[in-house]
Amino acid sequence: MKHTEVVLIGDVIKSRKQFKPEEWNDFHQLIKKINEEFHSSIKIPITVYSGDSFGGICDSVESAIEIVFAIQERHNYHQSRLVLIEDEVSFGLETKNFLNLEGPALWKSQGLLDNLKKSTSFFLADLQNDLKTIAVNTILNLILSIRNDWSEIEWAVYRHLGLDIKQKDLAEKLGVSQQYVSKISNKSKLKLVREAEKNLIQLLHGIDTTVH
Repeated sequence: MKHTEVVLIGDVIKSRKQFKPEEWNDFHQLIKKINEEFHSSIKIPITVYSGDSFGGICDSVESAIEIVFAIQERHNYHQSRLVLIEDEVSFGLETKNFLNLEGPALWKSQGLLDNLKKSTSFFLADLQNDLKTIAVNTILNLILSIRNDWSEIEWAVYRHLGLDIKQKDLAEKLGVSQQYVSKISNKSKLKLVREAEKNLIQLLHGIDTTVH
């Protein structure tokens, strides 16, 4: 029987040249925390293999995208490149172990990752629906590219967007001026990025319900 799954794989950029013990530990802790936080939407846990590569199976494209965002936000030392493939997994699903999986989704995803290494993008998807593929590749890469240049303070302000906290109180909490919080929020397009993230998920849900 054919099992179409949502497979997410990735690797750490430049890790083979730069991985230090504390960076290696941080990377493994990141994967562990991702598995714990997204437990309900991960069908097969994300597993580290071949040193700096990792992969798992998600229950939907939307949940996989949320994981992509989380990996970029929380990877302290390096950035990752990731590919998302929606295709058949022929063998190994019953083991619940990513390393035992075989099928077109795994073969194709590794090829996509190799192609991604030759580009300047962070992400590449190949989904069952062509419209979803175009939307995800275009919008997600724009979001990831913008977020990639953020500083720690920009990430801190971003994480507080939408929370019940006044800009004055946030500035005091972060140890900066209120004017500075306002400045980086506008300069770094924080609200625009947050809105784009939410709209991408809504767009994918809309495509699922209108395109057959």
